[in-house]
Amino acid sequence: MVEDFLMLNPGPVPLSKNVRDEMARTLVSHRSSEFAETYQQFRDGLDYVFQYSTVDGSSSNDNGMSIPLMGTATMGMEAAITNLAGPKDEVVALDNGKFGERFVDIADRNCLVKPIRANWGDSFDMDSIKETITPNTHVVAMVHQDTSTGIMNPVKEVGEIAKENGAFFVVDGVSCIGGDEFKIDEWGVDVVVADAQKALAAPPGISAIFATENALESFDNAHAGYYQDLPAYVKTTKQNKTPFTSAVPIVRAFVVALENIKKEGIQNRISRHRTQAQANREALANMGLPMFPNLNDYSNYANTVTVVNLPDTISSNPSDLFNAIKQRNVAISGGHAHLKDLILRISNMGDLSTTQVLRGIQTIGEALCDCGVDVDIDSALDIAEKIL
Repeated sequence: MVEDFLMLNPGPVPLSKNVRDEMARTLVSHRSSEFAETYQQFRDGLDYVFQYSTVDGSSSNDNGMSIPLMGTATMGMEAAITNLAGPKDEVVALDNGKFGERFVDIADRNCLVKPIRANWGDSFDMDSIKETITPNTHVVAMVHQDTSTGIMNPVKEVGEIAKENGAFFVVDGVSCIGGDEFKIDEWGVDVVVADAQKALAAPPGISAIFATENALESFDNAHAGYYQDLPAYVKTTKQNKTPFTSAVPIVRAFVVALENIKKEGIQNRISRHRTQAQANREALANMGLPMFPNLNDYSNYANTVTVVNLPDTISSNPSDLFNAIKQRNVAISGGHAHLKDLILRISNMGDLSTTQVLRGIQTIGEALCDCGVDVDIDSALDIAEKIL
């Protein structure tokens, strides 16, 4: 009997039944009073995950604002940059993965970009960051947990450097918010971007940012695209509507996903994600798959996605491995761009159960065996089960 399809790729993630069911409800106008009530619930749920994603349950910010966006997180990244910086402003963008590279590209199209680059999966050199960010820097942009490499970058340390130089700090928290800790004020963050389809476990298509009071007072749409006009979004969000047509079914489903998070408790959710990530890391290490990111004193492994190197015998022909995984009705990702044939990326974002995490580990083990790699699947599962 073939098991149900399971997505363990790093987004989109599986949706809970009540989230899926919510999208099938009768449509209402995005300008109706009914939808305005839904939108208020949406804002309240976003405030909860943005402000209380702390291990001890304390608020990380008390004076900011959640702003839903009717576009994916790339829209949020671009909106944050272009509403804080103009063509003559310097933006330092940190790139050690696909989504850090995206920040560089966005800044390059709209501002004076000053990249800080490391090989994908490598850690940033803190001395280089200190030398590059100066009082001339207007915005610093970086990714917290990059799903392309599985590295957790040092947001707190970079935020301190940004603040020392009077720069705004914009962070891609896409694969973190809803799955791991994020401290807005303590880390010096002005704008953090989140996406529906990652650890928040909502349908893809919309995103949100959280902006502190400092950022809200500084947003300027003079150089922003018409659809990325954050002052317009701020104004209409306060009225529980959007400046343009709202994605009503997705917003409704997102509200339910946020209610699921609140029911679990964000602290419990953070703990679960960290435990599941540890289980994946140790089980895959037992199979002889070393972690891909190269850490230093300021970086760590992501807790929402695990990225490992493939054996040389597999990387020479990885299609056999991924076909073997696909035959088991599971989706697990390879790498982006030049890493396509070299790494494997398995997500634990969202609402995954222990059974689903173990199924992912077993699937990888069986697929490796199919490809001639000697793996002790039972040993790997035993390790994971003890952690979980």
